[in-house]
Amino acid sequence: MRIQSFLKQMALVALALFFAISCSRSTPNVDSSPEASTSSSFKVAMVTIGPKDNNSWAQSCFEGLNLIKDKFNAQVDFTDNIDGEHSEAAIRKYAQSGYDLVIAASGGYIKAAEKVAKEFPRTKFALVTTYPGNNTNLGAVAFRSGEVGYLTGALAAMKSKSNKVGYIVGAPYPVYKEEEALFRRGVKATNSSVQASTAFLNTWSDTDKATKVATDMVASGVDVLAINADEAGLAALKAVTQKPGVLVIGWGKDQYELAPGKVLTSVLEDIPNLVLSCSASKTHIA
Repeated sequence: MRIQSFLKQMALVALALFFAISCSRSTPNVDSSPEASTSSSFKVAMVTIGPKDNNSWAQSCFEGLNLIKDKFNAQVDFTDNIDGEHSEAAIRKYAQSGYDLVIAASGGYIKAAEKVAKEFPRTKFALVTTYPGNNTNLGAVAFRSGEVGYLTGALAAMKSKSNKVGYIVGAPYPVYKEEEALFRRGVKATNSSVQASTAFLNTWSDTDKATKVATDMVASGVDVLAINADEAGLAALKAVTQKPGVLVIGWGKDQYELAPGKVLTSVLEDIPNLVLSCSASKTHIA
């Protein structure tokens, strides 16, 4: 009976993970008329924090830009590997060049996007992160990441044998602070005996730092680790899954093939279609 109860719990968590990700964004009111599909005057640019081939966040955002290109026959441009410090110049460059929509695909670009949006009130800007928008020309699209944090925490607590679990994320953006807090809550709500260790790396690309943080957690007894840190996180995932008895929860894409049998599951976020929703007339999702 205990086994059946456990399997039932696992099934419910899996379903909840699926629905939280697939239903967490509103459906954009995108014009699919022939005029929209044949127009070539719509110019869209994107700035991301990582490379477009990183098998994680930036690549998924780039795929979303290509969906906009295909759906609207839009003119698109893409600049990758831009950190928060240099994002203002990159965003401004596109606004000055007459792009209709500039997508700033990182929670680290909020201040830069706010500043440039004020300077170019006739240009539309969209952040890909949790953000309320300015009700004029700057909006945002985002997943309900807090719900995902809670569910991954619950799943980690269910599967841990050492009663120690961990969560690692690239940066302390507001969306990920919420995710981290609800990861802890999900752990405690599932099994109050399980200890949760969490870490903000302050980097999405430093593979050595991510690997050290993850391996240190494992050395402390963590046996289930959720990792949301782009290419830095991928390196950490590969490192800790070499350790016996360690399971990981991947993020963004299905990462099972990176460590077959060691990736417990992955948080699947439909980032390309989330980015596509930026092209709707209203770019804010509540």
